[in-house]
Amino acid sequence: MMAAGDGRVPGNVITNPEGDRVEVVSSEFKPPSNQHAKKPTLVQRPCMYLASFVKSLPVAFISGIVGWSYYAYVVALVLGAMQENTAEQVVCAVLYHIVFIMFVWSYWMTIFTPPGKVPTIWFLSSGGVSALAAARSEDEWKERLKQMSIEMGCSVKQRSVQGAVRYCEKCECIKPDRSHHCSVCEVCTLKMDHHCPWVNNCVGFANYKFFMLFLCYALTYCIFIACSSVKYFIKFCSESENEGTNKYHIIFVFLVSVLFTISVSSLFWYHVYLILHNRSTLEQFRAPVFDDLVSDKDGWSLGSFNNFREVFGHNPALWMVPVPSHVGDGIVFPHRRAKNVTNYRSIDNIEYGEPESPARTLVNPVLTAAGNVTASQTIHSNSSSVQHSGKESAMSGAVTPAAVLTPGCGTEVILENNGHTKTVPVSTGQPNSELTELIVK
Repeated sequence: MMAAGDGRVPGNVITNPEGDRVEVVSSEFKPPSNQHAKKPTLVQRPCMYLASFVKSLPVAFISGIVGWSYYAYVVALVLGAMQENTAEQVVCAVLYHIVFIMFVWSYWMTIFTPPGKVPTIWFLSSGGVSALAAARSEDEWKERLKQMSIEMGCSVKQRSVQGAVRYCEKCECIKPDRSHHCSVCEVCTLKMDHHCPWVNNCVGFANYKFFMLFLCYALTYCIFIACSSVKYFIKFCSESENEGTNKYHIIFVFLVSVLFTISVSSLFWYHVYLILHNRSTLEQFRAPVFDDLVSDKDGWSLGSFNNFREVFGHNPALWMVPVPSHVGDGIVFPHRRAKNVTNYRSIDNIEYGEPESPARTLVNPVLTAAGNVTASQTIHSNSSSVQHSGKESAMSGAVTPAAVLTPGCGTEVILENNGHTKTVPVSTGQPNSELTELIVK
């Protein structure tokens, strides 16, 4: 709290660094409150146990549905209705159990894999919290938080909507890029996508692959059951054969599988879209703001294939297996707004930071056998003009010239394509169809 003699500033200020501005009655600046989590009392504990039980009900419901579907398919359909066709029994039983195992395995991993928590070094000390609380203006609060992030070695590119380093007043920590505070789990989650009640867990950096595989195998599971049971569903609905209770199990397992196919399919393809664009559910609704105070919904996108590899890893043999294979640590992410990316073949090799000098785009470049670069014009990235022979002329239209390559020249150049930067090998004596601009640092 401020002392009585401290200075005052006019009162339209933020009380939540990521929320909307609110009008305060007093003209005194009030930084975000920092309330330490207290241990639950004896009176609160029964409520917490009840809340935990309620939150586990969706998982129990899904587990019950899956358990019943196993009985309905294996016992009622395979061992019962298919008993006259041994080959059909064997094929359906083998395929079913393969999909069933992968489905349950992915679901288990999604539930019990922690999505990722903020490292302890990102948490402010009690002195740091007090220093923030002593800020007397919004600008002073932002500057102190920025300085603390530098001193703590917390490298962040993302900012709040007010342009401040993102800070969680509940956890009292600086938020790493793409992390958010989950009000259900009551912690900050790395690369948080959403809190899913059906798995009773946050979906974030460490378990997003498992969540996607869970949706994929759940969809495959439902489609397989529906396709292999449809003829028996039609048979039992059109004929009055006495098959006992197995008949009703088969009818209902077909109907349930069709309903779940429709619902799971929409969710699965939505997340496929998010992966290919490298966005989380939260980022889809609110584009991230970067340190240049520009909101860019595709700021984390590295191209569809690299976006996919960021979640599923480099080894194709592990893509469909629910084991950890993601790329990165959940703290620092490569992004296309970095200007000094020197190698785009692997997202593991991307460098971070701002370039020491602005890049230049060469128009109609010529690569000589000695590796020298000559050009008729030069475009500076920090200027909207074209420099030609020391003179400036206004730009008109998109500049996408074709490169002129000298035979016998074999080298690599940095190619910028739709905001993405990568290293492109230049074939000896053959123009590269991708090469439209040369970026020279």
